[in-house]
Amino acid sequence: MRESLPSYRTTHLYWKQYQSFFPEEVRLDENTFPEEEWWESHGIHLHIDRLPVPESPIKILFIHGAGGNGRLLAPYARMLQQHGYEVISPDLPPYGLSYALHGTRMNHELWITLLDALMEREYEKDGKPFVVLGSSIGGMLAYHASVRNKHVKGLIATTFVDTSDRDMRDQIAPNRFVSRVGKRMMDLFPGVLDAVRISVKRVSRMDLITNNKDLTRLIMNDPQAAATSVPLELLRTFLNKTPEVSPDQFSQCPVLLVHPEIDPMTPLQFSQSFFDRLAVEKECVVLEGAGHFPIEQPGLRQLEEAVLRFLQQIQ
Repeated sequence: MRESLPSYRTTHLYWKQYQSFFPEEVRLDENTFPEEEWWESHGIHLHIDRLPVPESPIKILFIHGAGGNGRLLAPYARMLQQHGYEVISPDLPPYGLSYALHGTRMNHELWITLLDALMEREYEKDGKPFVVLGSSIGGMLAYHASVRNKHVKGLIATTFVDTSDRDMRDQIAPNRFVSRVGKRMMDLFPGVLDAVRISVKRVSRMDLITNNKDLTRLIMNDPQAAATSVPLELLRTFLNKTPEVSPDQFSQCPVLLVHPEIDPMTPLQFSQSFFDRLAVEKECVVLEGAGHFPIEQPGLRQLEEAVLRFLQQIQ
């Protein structure tokens, strides 16, 4: 990695404060630090965390949600690495360390395109298939990427945030003025508003991202996470995204929904309505006592067990 590029190891150390909220065996230290890579694609300098396992039969693409980044998910990725699975976790711009090159417009379609292209790049290296694992809105991104990419053999999500559903848009917004009037304004005047940047905390219920007030405060103050501002074009295209393949027509791969039980940000019934329509082999596991960002027991242990069982079944 070129010295001129930012690094979680040397210049952006906020992530270290997250480690105390995770079990000791999956915390990051100097011996378990992810490998950092950079890849330029579609006008984006993409930062990627890799937890390598050369003998892993599959690769896991771990996708963060709004107000997050790949490094925030690293303890979960380490959990999977300990069981013999290689994990790659990109920072989707403008989150984390990834950034757009001059003139590149950031929108939801770009995110999906980047994820698809990243899997193609990895598959060309070693021919290993993928399981796509999405956290929060990353769950729906995982679905969109699975529709696009023929190398995906399994899909895991903590939630399915289908923003083509107006009730879901109302749920994730701080109020209906934002979810309805705000969306209408963005749709009417994209040429004027798309380039405007706004704090993600002003257009979402980011205060509900975890059920631990100290962890929530940390994420909301993290300049690589929820303290990031996003262009309204990214928000507009996210809210307007309709699945290219409806769930009742989805046939790519089996699906596992590992949904937190106590999730005021995206309650189970919203994900359940999408999940129930899926026509493939599927399973839903409710994580007892866990919040939207699942750190609580026994939910965290149930998450690990369900994901490992799913991975073993599809190998």
